[in-house]
Amino acid sequence: MNKADRNLLISIGVIIIVFVGGYASLVVYTGMTSPFSIVMSQSMQHDPDQSEIGSIDTGDIVIVRDPDKTQIQSYVEGTQSGYMSFGDYGSVIIYDRGGGQNPVIHRAILWLDYNTESDTWSAPSLAGYDGSWHYEYRDESGVVQERNDFNNIRGTLYFEDITVSGKNVSINLDSLDKSSGYLTMGDNSETNPNFDQPSIIDHTVSYEEIRSVPIAEIPWLGTLKILVNGGDNLEYVPNSLPSFVMFFLTIFGFLILLDAVTMFRNEKSMRKKLLEIRQWKR
Repeated sequence: MNKADRNLLISIGVIIIVFVGGYASLVVYTGMTSPFSIVMSQSMQHDPDQSEIGSIDTGDIVIVRDPDKTQIQSYVEGTQSGYMSFGDYGSVIIYDRGGGQNPVIHRAILWLDYNTESDTWSAPSLAGYDGSWHYEYRDESGVVQERNDFNNIRGTLYFEDITVSGKNVSINLDSLDKSSGYLTMGDNSETNPNFDQPSIIDHTVSYEEIRSVPIAEIPWLGTLKILVNGGDNLEYVPNSLPSFVMFFLTIFGFLILLDAVTMFRNEKSMRKKLLEIRQWKR
């Protein structure tokens, strides 16, 4: 085996070791045997017409982590702690909605505890929340009461100017199954103007239903799968495919430039050695 072939095999081996080692490290860190998830819908986009770096868009790949390996914070908690992910306060979660349907990737907005004895809900995180919220219900005499007691929430819950898109949202808590969990919502202000409950799922999302927690975004890379499936969803992000192509052309161009610089340096070094040999012979 000549030197060139040996160097090629060494380079291929190093690349394989780096990729396999990196993937293995990612599996250990995330606690997930499949630490990647492709985003197929536009429900988390901040701009409904194009892809952006820093938010979860159609065609992105997200790196996900086991819920037991990370601390989930709701949007309401995030506004108080300062924790943000993918361009807004709180954690994004991927949860199962049952019925053999695809899992949902949306933001956790508020954790609600169901109080069985009083048939009410409580949300302790609202105690320090600076945003505008209240709930309305009819008392025994039929009069509508408006309250903001976070320990005895009932009737219809209202939020004003919530999330980065400034939504005004409400939810009739009587329409939900009586169980504790998260109220969730997509970031897209046009396609997801309100909570997932009860239009997507008829109950709050429990910890057991959370499949994973996205922690990082790889923009545009998932467009390949969407193209294989027909490419229909790419209409929501017309800039994703050109960005994907430009990304790889940039990497390819960089590698070519790096190879050219290396060859130039090697050639320069060889000329210097030849010159030294000639001078020595003289």
